[in-house]
Amino acid sequence: MMSTAVDQTYAYAPRLYPAHLVEFRRLPEGTNIVIRPIHPEDDAIEREFINGLSRDTGYNRLLSARKLTPDEIRHLTRIDYEQVMAFIAVTVDGGQARPLGVGRYVRDADASGAEFAIVVANAWQHKGVGTLLLSTLLRHALSAGVGRLHGITLATNQAVQNLARKLGFVQKHDPQDATVRQIEKTLVAGVSPAAVRGSAGYPAPPPPTTKGSRHAIRFCRQIWSRTGGE
Repeated sequence: MMSTAVDQTYAYAPRLYPAHLVEFRRLPEGTNIVIRPIHPEDDAIEREFINGLSRDTGYNRLLSARKLTPDEIRHLTRIDYEQVMAFIAVTVDGGQARPLGVGRYVRDADASGAEFAIVVANAWQHKGVGTLLLSTLLRHALSAGVGRLHGITLATNQAVQNLARKLGFVQKHDPQDATVRQIEKTLVAGVSPAAVRGSAGYPAPPPPTTKGSRHAIRFCRQIWSRTGGE
């Protein structure tokens, strides 16, 4: 259960935990799942999820065999829901929440777009979890005034490329690195950073020079940007 002292947990954040974004969904094979914004009390779930990834999936995710430190995991679960947004998919197994996948985006410095990434637990890949997570990210990004979502994945990661193609992303080769592919989707055509900041009544994201934003952008690019699983 989530702490009632959310205002203390998010003393640095511009808003409280967005409980209205919690969704109850069912996978095609019948499993009921919950897709919800990640929460600081998800440290243990996030650690279990990361440690449970196979060597190949972990490499796709980290581009190395190393394990994340506790501080790195805390940075992934403590977000402001504006500059950084992350959703976790869970199901209940034996009374315990079981993590299935995580999707997140981090707004670009000029706020016109956001870098995104998706990773799904090995046992739940190709069951629709990635599709639901990325669809959720797309809907939320659009409602928050994000002009486009973009990311990179390994050229050998067909799962992410197929998922992105299915949801309308454009793919292209990276001119500086033949081992990766760039993927992006325009959500609001012709949106300028100034228009995004003032669109639909949504508040401007905090300046990307804050400590939390710097960490989030770094982890999105170096840790989350090359992930796998549909």
